[in-house]
Amino acid sequence: MAKATKVINRISISDEERRRIELEDIERTLLENKEVIKETFEVMKGMQDRGILSMVNSLLKEGDKVLNILVKTADTPETANTLKNLLLILGTLGTLNVQQLEPLILKVNSGIARVAESDKMPEKPSYLALLRSLNDQEVKQAMTFLMTFLKGMGEDTSDLERTTQLPENQHLHKANETADIERPTSRKSYGSSIPSKSGSEKKRNTSWFWIAAGVSIVSIPLALSKSKK
Repeated sequence: MAKATKVINRISISDEERRRIELEDIERTLLENKEVIKETFEVMKGMQDRGILSMVNSLLKEGDKVLNILVKTADTPETANTLKNLLLILGTLGTLNVQQLEPLILKVNSGIARVAESDKMPEKPSYLALLRSLNDQEVKQAMTFLMTFLKGMGEDTSDLERTTQLPENQHLHKANETADIERPTSRKSYGSSIPSKSGSEKKRNTSWFWIAAGVSIVSIPLALSKSKK
């Protein structure tokens, strides 16, 4: 019966054989990734044509000086405030509702288009035409839109501010609220301590607002004509 082999002699590979195996491995890798290599060389060629490689090479040669300048620039209050403001801006952009901004942007674009068309008109509207335009439905909608916007600007949003409130006191709006959730009828505003007015008082204030607007429009051209005289 044959004896068990206790000594294992490893087959030694010569340097030439090892070099041949490595070259075959590299050749196989290049063939498998020839498209990637081709696109990489095209990108490098474009960077060389535009001087990017030369700039990177210069930065690497002067690496210590460039790093020293970057560190000194970053260690300034202005840079810290810039980074802080950038983070705050990004956080504020995350709270914007793009779906609600779209109709607002469309209305602004429509108003700009109307202004551009009115500048091309040879004849300017008369004062009577301006007064009549106050009864226009589109003008009423625009004024209602502006008044609603001013009411929204007057709301107390201190509990939503991310810059002055602590994290435990911040109550951010939910990003995706379901459509069937009703909004509260009353909002906290700067004038919330004032008792609500009755319907007749609101109508009276609205009528006085329109009267004041008409008187203002009429008085402006009269004042201008007197100043010219």
